[in-house]
Amino acid sequence: MKLFYKELLFYTFDPLGAQASGLPINLIHFGLTGAITLTIIASMQTVGVVLVVSLLIGPGITAYLLVKELYQMMHLGAVIGVISSVTGMYISYYLNVPSGAAIVLVVSVLFLLALFLSPTQGILTRPEMAHQRARLFSQFKSQKTK
Repeated sequence: MKLFYKELLFYTFDPLGAQASGLPINLIHFGLTGAITLTIIASMQTVGVVLVVSLLIGPGITAYLLVKELYQMMHLGAVIGVISSVTGMYISYYLNVPSGAAIVLVVSVLFLLALFLSPTQGILTRPEMAHQRARLFSQFKSQKTK
């Protein structure tokens, strides 16, 4: 990833532009598809379908809600994946629950926290929500005084 970061970024967000600039888009496409396929096949044999889907999607979308730049998303997604796995294993050990379910639960909780509290895209922290909360609070206050 580090070696071909610029090319992969260009291909990911503008395949026609990448093709026009002379990048081998078929090779990049098959390389990415092959890497994802091998990851899924190897992981399914080891940990199961639900955990694979959760760990492929959850950390990435959680990081997407928290940062803007792709390289930051990649690093934060990896950190979220590691934190989720380690925390899930501890929960599994101490509460005597299946490890896959505990890890999926941690990934889901981290995503929900980011969904609600993200500084720029959070449901509760968007500027229009602040105006709506202020309006609801004033309505509640006026009804309480009646």
